[in-house]
Amino acid sequence: MIIFVMKTRENGASSQMLGPTTSVSTSSPTRPAHLRQANARTLFQLVRANDPCSKADLVRLSGLSAPTVTCAISHLENLGLVESIGDGESTGGRRPELLRINASHGYVAAADIGGTRLRMMLADLNGSVLSSWSIILTKNQKTPQGVCGLIHEGLKKMCQEAGISPAKIFHLTAGAPGITNVTEGIVLSAPNLLDWVRVPLRTMLQRETKIPVIIDNDTNLAAVGEHWRGAAAGISTFVFIAIGTGVGAGIYLGGQLHHGAHWSAGEIGYLGTHGEKREPMQINQPGQLERVIGGHGVEIKWAKMLQQAGIPRDSEQANLRASQIFDLARDGDAAAVEVIQYAASILADTITDISLLLDPAIVVLGGGVGSHPELCRLTQGLIQKHEVSQPQLRSSSLGTQAQLFGALFLSLKATEASLLS
Repeated sequence: MIIFVMKTRENGASSQMLGPTTSVSTSSPTRPAHLRQANARTLFQLVRANDPCSKADLVRLSGLSAPTVTCAISHLENLGLVESIGDGESTGGRRPELLRINASHGYVAAADIGGTRLRMMLADLNGSVLSSWSIILTKNQKTPQGVCGLIHEGLKKMCQEAGISPAKIFHLTAGAPGITNVTEGIVLSAPNLLDWVRVPLRTMLQRETKIPVIIDNDTNLAAVGEHWRGAAAGISTFVFIAIGTGVGAGIYLGGQLHHGAHWSAGEIGYLGTHGEKREPMQINQPGQLERVIGGHGVEIKWAKMLQQAGIPRDSEQANLRASQIFDLARDGDAAAVEVIQYAASILADTITDISLLLDPAIVVLGGGVGSHPELCRLTQGLIQKHEVSQPQLRSSSLGTQAQLFGALFLSLKATEASLLS
């Protein structure tokens, strides 16, 4: 018999499965209860990936015996996780009973805490999005208490829109824009928010919402989302770089999300920039790279160029956002071209340094600034001048929703583990 178990640290999968199944053997006997749980989890994943399917399909796909499949499916039906949708077409014998995930058995939620906006999603057990909600954060709302209150409000509003009870939300994953201790659920620092130093966000949210919570860095979640349903699907070693209000990276090595020994892997916003003196890094202040190619840095450089050209600070042109400046560059505006070329040169140097250390197959550029096609094109051109360290650049295919899809994926995994433990 083949025993299938899910890799509990694997943060990537196809768009329909919650994690790959791997055939394993051990030198010591596996307890029957663990074997049943492993089989149930494997078949749950296979039903999701092949919805709808029959028990005969599951026998063929899993390598498990027909009685084992029947027993496990019966267990899943008793739990309310799998349901019959009637008979399928006959191929010459008895018509097979078709099965599918009972997606409305429960729901999961995602929250992305940005420097300027809170965004949320609600999905069923198939990962299908049912509702979304967002709000622009005022200064007072950027505090830990303010954000927790808004997340609770968002959950209630999404449930109301989807017509479901908040009691049926099984799990929430929230992304924070800073260094995050995932094990303890503590946001160690988030410079673009207010008073976010060693914030016990998981405890605060669980107290506020009364549901289980996972906390991770927002860029890590974006990398998970791109690996699940986006530009990095099927890629085991890649780097996701987000450039928006802040700058950060999510790192996948060998199919695993890499957090580092002190949870700061991917905090590339603190990298130095060429020609600038290295300065001490402070967790409550934006890093050097972030101040240069983050959205605010791009806008500051643009404003200085306009000032030199004698254009008033209160003009419409002086108040453009970074993505709008890049749009002008794409259209040939000389000043905007200079700004984006400067950003691309620094970004290319950063990617080259990362590639010399990690050798990723691809680098995915995301965020409101980083995903701009013109920035990606110029940066790729600079990287291709090298004879080594030439990762392929891809723009995020999920855009600003990458973090939310990554959060949904982790909540689906956590829910699956809880229901089938």
